Amino acid sequence: MYHIKPHSIPHLQNFRLNTCFFLGILLVAICKAYGQPVSLQGFVPQKITKAMISHEYRRIYEQLAPHKHIDQHPLSVTFFTTRGTARQDYALPEWGGGGAIGRDSIVVALDAEPFLYTDFARITVHELVHIVIGRICTTAAVPRWFHEGVAMALSGDVTSAEHVALSRAIFTGSLMPLASIDSVNAFGRHRARLAYAQSHQAVLFLVRSYGIEVLSEILSRSAQQGSFWGGMRETLQLSEREIEGMIRSYLIRKFRLVFFFADTYLLWLGIVLLFAVGYTVTAIRNRRRAAAMADEEERETAASAGQAGQ
Repeated sequence: MYHIKPHSIPHLQNFRLNTCFFLGILLVAICKAYGQPVSLQGFVPQKITKAMISHEYRRIYEQLAPHKHIDQHPLSVTFFTTRGTARQDYALPEWGGGGAIGRDSIVVALDAEPFLYTDFARITVHELVHIVIGRICTTAAVPRWFHEGVAMALSGDVTSAEHVALSRAIFTGSLMPLASIDSVNAFGRHRARLAYAQSHQAVLFLVRSYGIEVLSEILSRSAQQGSFWGGMRETLQLSEREIEGMIRSYLIRKFRLVFFFADTYLLWLGIVLLFAVGYTVTAIRNRRRAAAMADEEERETAASAGQAGQ
């Protein structure tokens, strides 16, 4: 009896190919329907859901890589307390509320005192941006200032505190080079606040100057070039020094006078100084006037005495 081998029948091979193709399409459709595979662990806050994280992940991914297929690798989000866990894997700076670990894991501390915000949903979205950037740009090291600036911009962070921090730094000449922000995890709370403020405003400068799509262009070309600054040069036609100089000029122009109006301490200090100067000027003027009047009286007395002697 002659045994027919399946691979010897052309239409059977086509059937297999079509079946694999159909299953692939079905898998993509299922991923789109059910969203990003998300695992929630630990002490999950009530308003944090898998659907919310999946929605935000897709929104961020489509913003930063509109022409790429969304990376559907699983994502783990762990909510923990420093008192309630014995694990030491989640070491965060004392001012940090969360962190992205590699490209697949996020941790959020529920009992931290972050200087940015204590809204756990916003912290989670902030860390999602780091995950997405890491998944989009696998061939180039993206500097910390760009990471943090984009994360703050896309998580909806708005704060006047950063304006005051920038204004103080301009006033005291302590704005930091963007490259130094790579070491932000070792900074104290005050310096870290300035680093995040500079990062946020640097990215907002790029967006206001070139449009929101510049972020995806920079990441795409950085991945192609294998270099972040190579991608920046190709996108903006500017060198690293030129870009940093433009950002610095923008910060000084926009924030140099903010502390006069927004910083209560400096405002009251200015009022006290103005009062002291005004009081001193008035006292000197009155003293001079009194001295002039005394001299005039002495001259009049001397003149009267002279006339009496005649």
